[in-house]
Amino acid sequence: MDNRIKSLAVLVVAAVPFALLPVAAGAQDRGASIAGEYVAGELLIGFAAGASSQDEDSAARSVGAYNSTSVTSSVRKLRLGKGNEAAAISALLKQSKVRFAEPNYIVHTTLIPNDPSFAQLWGLRNTGQPVNSAPGGTPGADISATAAWDVTTGSRSVVVGDVDTGIDYNHPDLAANVWNNPGTVGGCAAGTHGYNAITRTCNPMDDNNHGSHTAGTIGAVGNNGVGVVGVNWISSLMGLKFLDASGSGTTADAITAIDFAVQAKIGGVNVRALNNSWGGGAFSQALLDEINKAGANNILFVAAAGNSSLNHGTTPTHYPCDYNAANMICVAASDQTDTLAYFSDWGSTTVHLAAPGTDILSTIAASQYAYFAGTSMATPHVTGAVALILAACPAWTNAQVKAAILNNVDYPPGLAGLTVTGGRLNVNKAIRTCAPPTPDFGLSVSPSSQTVTQGASTSYTVTVTPSGGFTGAVTLSVSGLGGGAAGSFSPNPTTSTNTSTLSVTTTTTAATGSFPFTITGVSGALTRTTSATLVVQAAPTPDFSLGATPASQTVTQGASTSYVVSINRAGGFAGSVTLSVSGLPAGAAGSFSPNDTAGNSSTMSVTTSTSTPAGSYPLTITGTSGTLTRTTSVTLGVNAPAVGDFTLSGATSVSIKQGTSGSYIIAINRTGGFSGGVIFTLSGLPGGTTGAFSPSTPNTGTSSTLVITVGSTPTGSYPLTITGTSGGITRTLSTNLIVTMGCIGGDGEC
Repeated sequence: MDNRIKSLAVLVVAAVPFALLPVAAGAQDRGASIAGEYVAGELLIGFAAGASSQDEDSAARSVGAYNSTSVTSSVRKLRLGKGNEAAAISALLKQSKVRFAEPNYIVHTTLIPNDPSFAQLWGLRNTGQPVNSAPGGTPGADISATAAWDVTTGSRSVVVGDVDTGIDYNHPDLAANVWNNPGTVGGCAAGTHGYNAITRTCNPMDDNNHGSHTAGTIGAVGNNGVGVVGVNWISSLMGLKFLDASGSGTTADAITAIDFAVQAKIGGVNVRALNNSWGGGAFSQALLDEINKAGANNILFVAAAGNSSLNHGTTPTHYPCDYNAANMICVAASDQTDTLAYFSDWGSTTVHLAAPGTDILSTIAASQYAYFAGTSMATPHVTGAVALILAACPAWTNAQVKAAILNNVDYPPGLAGLTVTGGRLNVNKAIRTCAPPTPDFGLSVSPSSQTVTQGASTSYTVTVTPSGGFTGAVTLSVSGLGGGAAGSFSPNPTTSTNTSTLSVTTTTTAATGSFPFTITGVSGALTRTTSATLVVQAAPTPDFSLGATPASQTVTQGASTSYVVSINRAGGFAGSVTLSVSGLPAGAAGSFSPNDTAGNSSTMSVTTSTSTPAGSYPLTITGTSGTLTRTTSVTLGVNAPAVGDFTLSGATSVSIKQGTSGSYIIAINRTGGFSGGVIFTLSGLPGGTTGAFSPSTPNTGTSSTLVITVGSTPTGSYPLTITGTSGGITRTLSTNLIVTMGCIGGDGEC
């Protein structure tokens, strides 16, 4: 079974998917299982950043490789004993310096040529004409090339690499559009036309037809009266041969061919696109790395989806189409009726769009022409579109070109949901997005609304946004501001800063309300406008209000207190305010400092007399200025002075043995400023017991000591009353004397 990497041209020889399971970068114990066709005894090894040549040699020796050659600066091809590939991959993946290890997979063409016949190129312009014995198609089901040629027919400065079976660079319809090496690229002589990765020579001559066919679709010479025309009438086609005469090739040779183009780009050749009408093999990290390397050098990688009628969304095994690379565009094939070609693969996540791929007439080797079909034929339509767009907009990046193509497809119902875009290539729509823009400008203003009072001013910032290379001066004017309002711009006309300040002034009698106004900018024949709003409010009436803190104060008869009165000015009020207070009780008076004040506060002092009645009094503070009178309220509380008094307190009982003495402490609790002397008396003592107070004179302190002496008083509990007298105040304290048995009579018994 033939499973090599092949060109995806027609659809009888199908690409067979392959897989390497697993190859987990960075794992410490990474096993390998090989599926698919590969070159026996050959491996591709990728090394981690920082790996030295000694590390690379050591890795090769560790698996018994007898030959090691560089594919790129970080990828080597090893040759070792046949049959040892899986074991060698497993061993290599355990080495920290090895990033990946994989077989050198074989890929194949899927080319089935039809009988040669000249016919119209329906993919470029479909009028519904019969083609190659097929019935007529749908008018307009084409890439709209003829309309795009109104913008450009191509450029010799845009170099396209055709990674394929080579190019018949002597073909009369190709020769003028084949790239010529200046003698500084890849070690090849001046006048050579690319690279042959199979023979490692500088001769990419086609020995299969497939590469010449794809090259003709990209850039067969136009308007020369010979054969066919490509998407580009003028182009530079670089032959990058890695597929042999049977249409098969290896991953290593594909990488080498691609890298020739990348190195050419690095060396100054304007390579901007690679056409890849081939596929097969399993996932290859080495190939993906090279595709990303091309992307890093601003080269788009256009690939064929495959000819196995597979849905890549459920069978994502067709490479290089299914690689997740930013510079990848994967192409399905559509037919003359704008439906998916019956052989074409599709997929809504990896296949980007469709392009004509059935009954495509183009150049082949030996100066001949033929009809081929396949996604191989669809792919160069897209690659040609890339080159044509870059001829119009050479400074565009990969991302810009890719977006222009994918965002401007046609959407025939027969392709809905089958690709990322669900559409078919329209190069005219895409190229129009990069056509030179018309110089123009736009106006904007910020903020969108301003509010002023009559007599005040405000401003807005007007911005001129140029486009299409516009560099003219813009003269500004404003209308709709309302009566009594006027606007002026600075600068006017605008300068290179592209901004101007609109200053709006109003009179004290300006009309009030909300006024939408229009700013107009004029530059030559261009007039642009923007709008904003001016809100004019009536000027406020000068006024004031009063406040006072605290809201309430309490004093004793005969005492004083104060409040702070605040004067809250509004509307530009600047007059002096005269303050007064009402509601004071008899014997109370209030005064303000300052009074008749132009300031913002005043202190109100309130004095009372000893005869001022106790109570709570709401007070009204009044401020007057001209015809304005404003008030605020506070509360004054007046309390009578506290009456001097005292109370007595002490323990509830005192226990004393017969024949002994004990002390009892009396606390004098003074209130209301009471300071008089207290005279104590005692009642309730039983017979045989005496008591004395210390001090015995009127006590002006806070306590007194009662000393009780018990003689032969019978044991028991006796209630005592202690009386304190001071002037007209008498207070009493009750306690219990507990007499316990003691020593009496001198007989020594207690």
